[in-house]
Amino acid sequence: MSIDLTCPQCGKQIRAPENAGGKHGKCPYCATSVYIPLPPAVDEEEEIGLAPFDEEEERREEELRRESARYAALLDKAAEGQNVGAGEPPSRTRPTQKPGEVIDLGDEVEKFVLAMHESNLEEAEAAVRRLTKAGKRAREYVEGLTLDEMPPEYGSVPPPLAKGFLKALLNRLGK
Repeated sequence: MSIDLTCPQCGKQIRAPENAGGKHGKCPYCATSVYIPLPPAVDEEEEIGLAPFDEEEERREEELRRESARYAALLDKAAEGQNVGAGEPPSRTRPTQKPGEVIDLGDEVEKFVLAMHESNLEEAEAAVRRLTKAGKRAREYVEGLTLDEMPPEYGSVPPPLAKGFLKALLNRLGK
């Protein structure tokens, strides 16, 4: 069996052997490089099995992402010498930072994104100043969030908008 195709350059009909499918060849009439498509399947096309959307599974995956972010924040705190209990998740109530304390990157990034979403530029600027104190560590943290396919959820901020805010924050933090 052979593969019939048309040269995109000269428009002439070309016939290629079946084993040439998926490769390139030269048109015998005009010498243009032509992609030879794969031959059509002889059997009925095999259907790909699809699974229904499982909201519960999506919720569990989102919770795992959040838990990973919490533990990453714990590791950051531990690396900075703060006393952190084993397996203890970061507190949901976040106290105000005192001078000299380690900055909770996740908290500050969240404050920035929510402030930007609410057009509260003063609070966003304050979050940038606090993150700037963390230096390279803050930049790497925000870089990781921008590279993530699904950024963490920040209240009612749509993920694409949150990702845009994160990129803006990354620019503000400099190199």
